[in-house]
Amino acid sequence: MRRVALVIIVFLLAASGAAQGEACPALQQNAAAQVVSVCAEQAAGSLCHGQATVTPVLRRSTVRAGALDAPGDALPIADVDWLSVSSVDKTWGMARARFPAYSDDSLEPRDSALLAFGNVALFFPEPVELPAPLAAIRVTASQGANLREQPDTESPIIARLALSRELKAIGRHAGGDWLLVYATPEQRGWISQSVVSQPRERLPARDAHAETASLWRAGQRFDFHSGLDDAPCDNAPESGILLQTPKAGSPIPFMINGARLMLGGTAWLQAQVSDGMRVHLLDGAAWLSTAGASVKLASGKVANVALERTAEGDLAPADAPTAPIAYAYHELTKLPIAALPQETRVGLDLYTLVDAAPASGESPLVGLAADAPCRFSAGQSGANVRSRPDRAAPVIAVMAYRESAEPLARGLGGDRLPWWKLADSVWVRVDATVAGGACNALRLVRVDA
Repeated sequence: MRRVALVIIVFLLAASGAAQGEACPALQQNAAAQVVSVCAEQAAGSLCHGQATVTPVLRRSTVRAGALDAPGDALPIADVDWLSVSSVDKTWGMARARFPAYSDDSLEPRDSALLAFGNVALFFPEPVELPAPLAAIRVTASQGANLREQPDTESPIIARLALSRELKAIGRHAGGDWLLVYATPEQRGWISQSVVSQPRERLPARDAHAETASLWRAGQRFDFHSGLDDAPCDNAPESGILLQTPKAGSPIPFMINGARLMLGGTAWLQAQVSDGMRVHLLDGAAWLSTAGASVKLASGKVANVALERTAEGDLAPADAPTAPIAYAYHELTKLPIAALPQETRVGLDLYTLVDAAPASGESPLVGLAADAPCRFSAGQSGANVRSRPDRAAPVIAVMAYRESAEPLARGLGGDRLPWWKLADSVWVRVDATVAGGACNALRLVRVDA
């Protein structure tokens, strides 16, 4: 199945220019609006057809017939083997998945989402069959409890668990007072019954060497390919997937093209074997790991993992992740984030445009000649950085007192007040700043420039 899909993705990528023309970028903007409308009542664990060309291939094991023929149609993610989303014949594909996912330290499912758009092929592995029952218990010992590899006090300790830590029990050792439990989706072991609450459910007997799988929910593991640098027009986004989890609480683990992504927030991903997998963190926090190393991403950063093709035709990490760098903020403002279920924003790495306040405590404008390039500094209350020259526009960052920058231009905003333009989609209101140098020589630009 993987090799067949690889042939299809070549066609999809070749078709990326088909959405150009008078409809662009309205076509992409309308697709996002339609997803919000037709997928509004989307059930957890489902994949919803949002717009244009969306083609699923169901698992042979599924007994139900189904298709995503029209916007608003939905299928269980667990039934989908692979999915293609494409731009063909002046269309622009988009599909959204919503699914419960376990976080890194809890087995309480949390609502997550995936949005595929442009030219993308997604491959989902067979879903893990969850043990039954998954009985809720808690650590009751005031000093905490040890999770061990085997039901024996001499067995190596896997983890030390604090008082009131929630666990899920799946079995009882036939030869002693031990429970087989999951502490996280990937961490399971044995714990003494004497240090935990008793499960309400009757648990089956389990052998000391019972094999158990990681408790991945459908949607937490997938492989994918996408178009790269394929925006059909200047104001449209490139192909890729948006992945979103709640920012509050522990991050949620994903296995994507063989790399591990811990995500608490929103990320945009692209992947091709020739260029690797790009992970852009729009909002929140993330950790990207391979067998070689791990890097932490802050909002406004992108990291890359080199990929290679396995003998089975899948993509897999070929090296450790690269060090995160600032992404091209203006390009990412075109992403269809409005189609995600949780409100988010595209983060800006402010210090690619702004200089830190002088360590001396002086104003950065001290000694600035009248004919020097214009520079402004944030006032005592700081200065909001916005995506448009309008006080109603989202705040994307905040300049602290005496942080400074050289503007590219100036313009009259929607509020009829003057604004500094730092970069495309990056504006600061003049009256929140102090300026020096040849600011009157700056070019004047239109509000929408």
